[in-house]
Amino acid sequence: MTYSLTGRGVLLWLGGFFAIIFATNAYFVTMSVKTFRGEDEQLPYLQGINYNHMLAERTEQRALGWKGTVTIVRLPSGSARLQLAIRDAGGRPLEGLVVKGELRHPADENRDRPLAMKAVAPGLYQADIDKIAPGAWDAVLHTEGGAPFEVVQRLWLR
Repeated sequence: MTYSLTGRGVLLWLGGFFAIIFATNAYFVTMSVKTFRGEDEQLPYLQGINYNHMLAERTEQRALGWKGTVTIVRLPSGSARLQLAIRDAGGRPLEGLVVKGELRHPADENRDRPLAMKAVAPGLYQADIDKIAPGAWDAVLHTEGGAPFEVVQRLWLR
């Protein structure tokens, strides 16, 4: 038995091909919109309004000459310990600061963790984080009250 390809057959094959392409594209667009909304900040409009204030704080921080070093290590218990060492322009540890921040996952904001750092030594602040996955994390730490200080650093946790 032989089959001859007619114009109607070509039209059906062509329609079926494009239907599969459109369905696949619709699936991928739907999944990408559900998993990542495309914004880096929660409130980008307010971030834009406060931009000049942020620039003034960074200028003040540069004038102070404070330096911050952030480290993270995995503890034997499985949790992680994040530490921030803050020193002034002369290299002396800074005490009595209120340090807060966030440990952000670069690809999934649902995995972000708030941090309340506590002073454990002069100029050394730390927070322990339970149930944290290995990989890349961004530490965003800042002081509250007093002189402005902010440090943002990409960390790798094993």
